[in-house]
Amino acid sequence: MKPNTELNMRRRLPQYLLGLIIMALGIVLIKKSELGMSPISALPAAVTELTALSLGTTTAAWHIVCMLLQLAVTRRVTLRLALLLPLAVVFGWLIDLFMLALAFTPASLPLRWALCFVGIVFTALGIVFINGADLMLPAPDALLRAVSQRTGAPFSRVKIAGDVLWVVLTAALELGCGGAIVSVGAGTLACMVLTGLFSGQIKKLLPRLEMPPVGKG
Repeated sequence: MKPNTELNMRRRLPQYLLGLIIMALGIVLIKKSELGMSPISALPAAVTELTALSLGTTTAAWHIVCMLLQLAVTRRVTLRLALLLPLAVVFGWLIDLFMLALAFTPASLPLRWALCFVGIVFTALGIVFINGADLMLPAPDALLRAVSQRTGAPFSRVKIAGDVLWVVLTAALELGCGGAIVSVGAGTLACMVLTGLFSGQIKKLLPRLEMPPVGKG
């Protein structure tokens, strides 16, 4: 590790952890809106609806599944891949913590949309913090990046395909096992359209969050 990276690690780690906290809060706010989850969180939310498992537990399990799928794609174990396991546990714990702290149900549709909008903003902010630290992507995104690198397809296209796949699998799971689609809705579409847009704008407003790649600079 180069000296500049060692020096910046004191910034990278707090920024990364803060990004995880912010993104976990965003996910919980979107969940509380009951308008549909973001594609990356839809499958865990569906399993939570169909079982007695908490959203944090199913999210951690989903991240571990994505980690194993990434291993199958890359066929090699790296430090970043191995660290996705404790990261999944911590992220799941944060989600359950916020679910307990925000134990309320919005009464009106405008309030639900407000929660969804704020949740998307927080999720986008968390993404900028995490990506800017250049340590590890959350496991679902790391899987899609591995697929992109393996196939040579642009990450943006793989990301869209992944989002569509998660949504389709969620709808099929809930229809097949519960008889109704709960975790996919108008809020899901809002997440797909707005998260990337907000992330881009936040990145422009907070350029100092973007750090040199680890091992460079």
